[in-house]
Amino acid sequence: MAILFPPNEVERLAALRRLGIIDAPTSPSLDRICRVAQQLFKVPIAAVTFLDGTQQWLKSTVGIPDLKVTAREHSFCQYTIMHDEVFVVPDAKADRNLATNPYVTGEPGIRFYAGAPLTTEPGIRLGSLCLIDTEPREFQPDQAAVLAGLGRLVVDELWLHHLEQAGLARANLKPAPAGATALAFDLAVPLTSEQIRAGRALLNWSVRELADASGVSATTIKRIEAHGSDTVRKAGIDAIRRTMEIHGVEFTTSADAKVGLSIDLKCK
Repeated sequence: MAILFPPNEVERLAALRRLGIIDAPTSPSLDRICRVAQQLFKVPIAAVTFLDGTQQWLKSTVGIPDLKVTAREHSFCQYTIMHDEVFVVPDAKADRNLATNPYVTGEPGIRFYAGAPLTTEPGIRLGSLCLIDTEPREFQPDQAAVLAGLGRLVVDELWLHHLEQAGLARANLKPAPAGATALAFDLAVPLTSEQIRAGRALLNWSVRELADASGVSATTIKRIEAHGSDTVRKAGIDAIRRTMEIHGVEFTTSADAKVGLSIDLKCK
């Protein structure tokens, strides 16, 4: 089996090295997120993984405590980091690319897989929060949205780890070493389906009018409004946000994580 490489593999590996997470001590926070994912989706295995040039590192796991590193060419997560959306394999034995994978034909006998990419910067996907089952199963869009949300919690923990490594987590820590390179974590809160519907209402736009203005298909917009922004590519959400902001809509997030929006009437 061959290794899949995203087009920005050099930049991705550089970001992974700067983060320094592979050699870091075990994280209780990542362990908790794995346990929540495993219990929430009722799967036997959940894991947080990172992929370097040749290997997959299982940084936190539930259900496979003895497995810490695998060959990247055999990892399901190498498919996950090729895209921004959740990658799902309902039945690995029925997938022509994965049916002969040694983790399908041997232990742990993977049949179902779902992985949310861990995106720390636009286009930089370092690994995955993944679910594994030994039985095939379907995975609905709302379930993918929840898994993507848990993946963002993992990215939040990576951001805190980065701040600690850079000496920025507490005011009384030493300044970051000279020449240290910061990682540009993308921490923007995704638009909710309610915000997009409300934004259209403020602009008095139909789905078709928003589609024409943003370049995002009407079908995609309907899917977002029905199932949330985690069900489509991030580029589409960004295009919708930019289009509405150009026309005066301002998307807001409060300190208690409540989201909202307003409109600048001068832009209408």
